[in-house]
Amino acid sequence: MSDPVERERITLERAVEEIKGLDLLEQARKGLFTAQETAQGELRLVIPSFGREIVVTMPEGRVRVPGEIASFSLRVLALRYIKLSCGEEETGEWIAYRDLPGGKFYAATLVPTVEQPLARVFGYRRGALSAAAEMLAGEKAEYGDESFVLRAFPRVPLLVVLHWGDDEFPPDCRVLFDRCCSRYLNTDDLKILATQLAAYLLKAAGAEEETENLLWMVD
Repeated sequence: MSDPVERERITLERAVEEIKGLDLLEQARKGLFTAQETAQGELRLVIPSFGREIVVTMPEGRVRVPGEIASFSLRVLALRYIKLSCGEEETGEWIAYRDLPGGKFYAATLVPTVEQPLARVFGYRRGALSAAAEMLAGEKAEYGDESFVLRAFPRVPLLVVLHWGDDEFPPDCRVLFDRCCSRYLNTDDLKILATQLAAYLLKAAGAEEETENLLWMVD
């Protein structure tokens, strides 16, 4: 099938079908999002994401994502988060992509596509990552020279750690995952999510070319 619009429609429909038979009130409890019945008899699921809210209306499966973070991939990932929400709490243990289940095979691709662009854009601009992360409701952390926890979904936090560059050493950036993340999204999905997060940060910093280079991989 060559039509990208049709591919997206089918992918989204399949993701919706996968949650239709679930107890969505229970999934909301496990995933720390809300589920409210409307006067029209629909179920409205509200999932916090990067300081904003993704709204899924069932049973039709309408997915509304705010414009600042609008993307096809995030719509699908929100549905998969609903499906896989299991109630496991965050561990506070940050791990690299290669340490996720099956992550070693694709770990090397995360460096040039996600981490190096972040290092190039933010590594010599002190405070720029802080400003970009603030736009995505980032929570300041105590690692490296600048670091932030950014919550794609309530129980899917990602940690971005930046070491500034200087005359002797180039800048370095790492994207890490709480160990519980793999219970809420699969490893491929987490790679897409890390790429999407990097694109949001780069866009917030005005790095349009780098943003476009990432977005074609996920949308």
